[in-house]
Amino acid sequence: MNELIKKYKKAPVTMGLITVCIIVYLISFVLYGEEMNVYEGITMGGYNPIYVYLDNQYYRLLTANFIHFGLLHIAVNCYSLYGIGMFIEASLKPRKYAIVLLVSALATTGLPYLLFLINGFEANTVSGGISGVIFGLIGALGALAIKYKNIFMDIFKQLAPNVILMLVISFIVPTISMSGHVSGLIGGFVATYVMLNMKSKQKKNPYSDLIN
Repeated sequence: MNELIKKYKKAPVTMGLITVCIIVYLISFVLYGEEMNVYEGITMGGYNPIYVYLDNQYYRLLTANFIHFGLLHIAVNCYSLYGIGMFIEASLKPRKYAIVLLVSALATTGLPYLLFLINGFEANTVSGGISGVIFGLIGALGALAIKYKNIFMDIFKQLAPNVILMLVISFIVPTISMSGHVSGLIGGFVATYVMLNMKSKQKKNPYSDLIN
């Protein structure tokens, strides 16, 4: 218990987000069992552009990020979120980190929704999961690597092959949302890059972008 409390204090946003995902999954587990189908996913707040468009259910753009369709789904995502989330939260600090999470979450569903409005993109899909946000954190690491090459570039290079593999898997496996992953990646990168390049009042510390 003491170790868990220490982790919460060290990375409160990451641990809080993992807790929310677990709570939502436990609710779905009680209601539907270990795995959900797409109709049950819709009931739990999953993303489908038609529901958003016809019924103005814009909350799905956010809630879809917190649902998971099975035990393996949430286990892999929470493990990945814990690994990269702890590092990015320590690098950006909680306030900026929370902004990156929010932008990544909204981008994960928001950009595919814009494509739906343009050309009916993925009209019949139902998606959910925190993986788009995880890709957003990978995008955040990419922005950090560009801004502070001597600190983060080696870490990003080590992670790059895994990112490429994850994108390839997203493209090959039809049940994985390629659009959500790419959209989250873009959202996390843009949000982090913009914040890191905003003019800071403090110029004394060359790494003040990371600690403010």
